[in-house]
Amino acid sequence: MAERRPLPQMRFRRSADVDEPSENGKPQLRLRSPEDVARARPSVRRRLARPLPLIGVLLVVVALTGYWSVYSATTGRTPVLVAAHDLQAGAVLRPSDFRTAELAGDAGTMASLVPERELETVLGQELAAPVPQGAPLARASLASSGSKAGAFTLVVPALRALGGALRPGDRVTVLATFDSGAGAQARAIARGLRVLAVGATPEGLDRASASIPVTVALSDPSLAAGLALANTEGKIDLLREGGPGSTAPIPPASERGGS
Repeated sequence: MAERRPLPQMRFRRSADVDEPSENGKPQLRLRSPEDVARARPSVRRRLARPLPLIGVLLVVVALTGYWSVYSATTGRTPVLVAAHDLQAGAVLRPSDFRTAELAGDAGTMASLVPERELETVLGQELAAPVPQGAPLARASLASSGSKAGAFTLVVPALRALGGALRPGDRVTVLATFDSGAGAQARAIARGLRVLAVGATPEGLDRASASIPVTVALSDPSLAAGLALANTEGKIDLLREGGPGSTAPIPPASERGGS
């Protein structure tokens, strides 16, 4: 039998700092002690103090902060006023014109819309721009306070003001009847006046005899004198305009008095 030759042995040395060939000319494997490994590895504080890791940590913090702010802004919903039906420019706003919807958006967008809590402040105001049904009411669509037209208040018997069916936003023709010794005469004093407010019938009075205040927008001040005369010396009837015949001429009517 052939003689067995011993296998080369692998030696492990810890104390040497550099690799040296073994005594038989073969390379040797050196293992470091745990103490040497700990001393060679940089500490966590030293790694974080380096520029690149520090910048990375700051970028992560900034990204998380931005994400949280966007998430908070888009998930927080605010009740706002939404048009319940199509609203035309020039319309006077009434409670029935709106419903409430909860919307979310950035601070700039939400600040441009009218929230539900400000409903009372917009009632009676005029629209400067149309608002389609379902669209939120924007502050820019409201007429500025400086652009309000003049106004005039008529005192009209309730039954002669559509029997209580008159509403803000309606457009009316003011008819006045004057009685003289020669007979009565009725004529249109003003046309197309927009109703701004309608007073309620006083409690405890008969509706057949009670009068209510009706405030109309007066863009032409020259009509004020005729309306004032009709208020004091005549009998006023209000004709609500609507439909294609609202611009048809209204001729005066007269009745001669008896002998």
